[in-house]
Amino acid sequence: MKLFDYVHYEDFGHEWYFQLLSCYPKFALIDMCIQWDDFAPLVGIKWYPYVMIGIGPRDIGFTFRWKRFELRFDVFDFAPHNLAKYRRYKSGDYR
Repeated sequence: MKLFDYVHYEDFGHEWYFQLLSCYPKFALIDMCIQWDDFAPLVGIKWYPYVMIGIGPRDIGFTFRWKRFELRFDVFDFAPHNLAKYRRYKSGDYR
């Protein structure tokens, strides 16, 4: 179990993943992602922001998206992101 974990990932933009009290693959108290899309289409993209709030068996959280920016925040996440996978891709090991 880790108190705090962080990874930065680049793939058609930038993604920053943060986890608090993570015990992958079973649980994370907070699983958060901040994303900036470099190549998001500007034509047809919504000019107004939107928020999605979800409560389900996997997590409690919300998503905020506006143009190229996205923020995902989950609390009591029982299926957190695998941050080791993003570190492996960053190192060039694509298994």
